Amino acid sequence: MSGSVHSNPWERGYATIEPQIDSEGVHRWPFDPLFPIDVRFFVFDGNGELRMNRHDYLELFYVVQGEITFQIQRRLVRAAAGDLLVIGSIFFHRPIRSETSGKAVVLYFQPDLIYAGDSAAEDFEYLTTYMAEDSSFSHLVRMKTGIPALIYDLMKRIHAQLPATSGRARLTTKTYLKTILILLVNHYSDVCVSLDTFRRKQDDIKRLEPLFEMVNHSLVNVITVREAARIVHMSKSHFTRFFRRVTGQSFVTYLHHLRIGKARTLLTCTDWSIARIGQDVGFGDQSHFGEVFHRLIGITPRQYRNQIKPNTSDLNNLDDQLTQEPGELPQPLRAIDSARVHAIQTQLLPNTKGPSRRISKAS
Repeated sequence: MSGSVHSNPWERGYATIEPQIDSEGVHRWPFDPLFPIDVRFFVFDGNGELRMNRHDYLELFYVVQGEITFQIQRRLVRAAAGDLLVIGSIFFHRPIRSETSGKAVVLYFQPDLIYAGDSAAEDFEYLTTYMAEDSSFSHLVRMKTGIPALIYDLMKRIHAQLPATSGRARLTTKTYLKTILILLVNHYSDVCVSLDTFRRKQDDIKRLEPLFEMVNHSLVNVITVREAARIVHMSKSHFTRFFRRVTGQSFVTYLHHLRIGKARTLLTCTDWSIARIGQDVGFGDQSHFGEVFHRLIGITPRQYRNQIKPNTSDLNNLDDQLTQEPGELPQPLRAIDSARVHAIQTQLLPNTKGPSRRISKAS
């Protein structure tokens, strides 16, 4: 079961997340199906690169240390220590590989934890921040607002409750989560929410599902852009534009990342020769396989295989990041005047009935 507390909870983000991304570019997190929420502590360094991916869950990404640059569709968003990223279920995204390391705490949760079909209508309003995502949405909440530090504190409180095996622990966790969502709803109070726009984005992704399924079963074969366009009943030029708009990358780039992702798994889990692995993931020429692998990962397949043994010694010095009591303010917040923090808490933690917000039903 995910979410259990470890003495050293820090883990390598690339090594954990990349194998969980499927052929459709969807990250499948192993939630507890009865209570789908998790808080994890990731280290992102120069050893690896994630494919562009999206997910059905909702995400908050708090940078604890260093600086992490995200690609969200075709935009680059740079988050420094103390900043928070808000990432929904529509846009393809990934942290960009960097020569320097960054540390982040992430909160993942399924929206039906807050709003299910039989829930009260006001419960849906907790999720309106995520419904507002469009090409102009500001995913970054800066440290200077004071909001990221408050949310980070609540994320640690949620982590302390997991796995939530009792009714009281589940109620406490959901209360903390709703408080986080209220903070976000008030921060994004001037953003217009359109349900129709959100549904159109979902329909665009569904239109590509037959292609993703074909690629998953035919990765070893040559797959041309023309053939991909035929599968989704588009002209080649329309498909090229459509795929880039929906996924934030070209079809060829998507194929390369998918094939290299599978190759990394085979390099880690098998003793197959590098030539065989290249052929198995669709590279007929070993030199081309090595060239693409080096361009995406930064090292050769052989170097990658030699470096895959986990090295956790550099993670141990991060234990003190979690020794704070849940009520203690995290390090980035100490730079903010305490009176300002008190004002933020007073203004942004309204009653728990749910945020008051109108939702537009038309784009």
